[in-house]
Amino acid sequence: MRRVITMVASCLIISACGGGIDTYEEGMDAYAEVMEEMLSVLEGVTDESSAEKAAGKIEALGNRLADVTTQIADLPQPDAKEMQEMAKNQRAKMQDFQQGAPAQMMKMAQYPVLLDAWMRAMENMR
Repeated sequence: MRRVITMVASCLIISACGGGIDTYEEGMDAYAEVMEEMLSVLEGVTDESSAEKAAGKIEALGNRLADVTTQIADLPQPDAKEMQEMAKNQRAKMQDFQQGAPAQMMKMAQYPVLLDAWMRAMENMR
C-alpha cells in the first residue's frame, strides 16, 4: 500500500512540476513513455499478489495517459509532413512496444484485477 501511495504521489508531483506538453511531438514521446512504464509494471507481475500490487500502478499510469491525451488534444494539429517526421522518429519505439506488449497484455486476461484497473484507467480517457 505504501508503494502505491508513493507511486501516485510521485506521479502527481511530476505532473505538477512538469510544465505540461508544449508540442505534439512531446506529447507523442510522453504517451510512449507511459506505455513503456505500463509494460514494465506488467513485466513484474508473476502471481496474484504482484498483480494486486501492480493494479494501482496500472490505474495511475492510465490516469497519466488520460492527462497526456488531454494535453495533446489542446495542441494545434501538425500538418502531414510533421506527422510523417514524428512517425519516423517514433518507429523504433513502436516496434519495441509491439514486440513486448502481447505477452504482457495477456497478463490482464490471466489476472482480472489488472483488467479491472486497466478498464477504470481507460474510462478516464473519455
